[in-house]
Amino acid sequence: MFYIGFNILLESEYMYYLAQINYRIFENYEIYRLISAMFLHADVMHIFSNMVALLIFGAVVELSYSKVQFLIIYFISGLIGNIFSLFLLSPYTMSLGAAFIIIGLDEDKTLIYLTLVYLAYFLLTSFQPGINLWAHLFGLAGGLGLGYLFHLKKGRLKEVY
Repeated sequence: MFYIGFNILLESEYMYYLAQINYRIFENYEIYRLISAMFLHADVMHIFSNMVALLIFGAVVELSYSKVQFLIIYFISGLIGNIFSLFLLSPYTMSLGAAFIIIGLDEDKTLIYLTLVYLAYFLLTSFQPGINLWAHLFGLAGGLGLGYLFHLKKGRLKEVY
């Protein structure tokens, strides 16, 4: 929805009001940019990559995590990625987007191959010029960690009942 609004309906400079621009966060205390950047997409390939991930993993995410758990994973992993890129990249860096990956593969082993293919694609594209590598890597690490914690909690609840 944000992609349509900022890339098709509005002029592209409106995206600058919400994208993560590091010096604006430090100098003007525009902390909201750490969150708003998670909902923006740079171009068609950026949103296409996210849609492919949703196509592959969406059903598993819906079955593996509650809506609240998914939102927690999304926001915390996005914040982790954006905070690390805030300190590891130049103050004049602008970035947008969020990374998310799931841990639920032990419930459906057939997804492991799709996961490996998507993860290879994700990592290859993360190293391309103009891509915020730090946000991708630390967002991925945060998503993996939180997904794993929720997965462990889910396993313990199954044992109790």
